[in-house]
Amino acid sequence: MVRKKTIKARIIELIKLSVIMAKQGNLELARNYIRLAVMYSRKGKVKIPLEYKRMYCRKCYTPLIPGLTERRRIRSKILIRTCLNCNWQRRYVLTRNKRSNKAGQK
Repeated sequence: MVRKKTIKARIIELIKLSVIMAKQGNLELARNYIRLAVMYSRKGKVKIPLEYKRMYCRKCYTPLIPGLTERRRIRSKILIRTCLNCNWQRRYVLTRNKRSNKAGQK
């Protein structure tokens, strides 16, 4: 249990470092950090948290930073995220939060 927590912490730290390196312009080092994080998660059988999993391209392991390495478009309630390095696209359906709707009706 302790081992999995340390692996997960290391994965999160590597992904955060990759974003910093990408913002500084060192994309190759940033990709290597993402590859290491994915390798740690596979070897240690630890899932990468969803918020961090969405921070990189699944195809080329580039950190996705809007305007720098990623393009975001919204078309008919669908968010389209495109990696500018390999043109890989990911689509997310945009929905309203059910809790906020109920709070607004009361």
